[in-house]
Amino acid sequence: MSKYQKVGDNAHQLLVDEISHKAKEVWNTRQPGENSVRFLQKMPAEYGSHFRFLEVTQKNENTLLVSSGRKQ
Repeated sequence: MSKYQKVGDNAHQLLVDEISHKAKEVWNTRQPGENSVRFLQKMPAEYGSHFRFLEVTQKNENTLLVSSGRKQ
């Protein structure tokens, strides 16, 4: 997690890039007929690290949505 402990916008961009890459990867390896997939993402925290499940769904043919998957 040390790469996320950097000061500035770069640390956030590294996390965004990692989530984007992982979302595309799990979407491309989903089983036939699945319309959403989940993956576990390591997130930075003030003391240690946390993990979050993120859900990937397809908005349209060119757009994937990544969310926490929690219903509001």
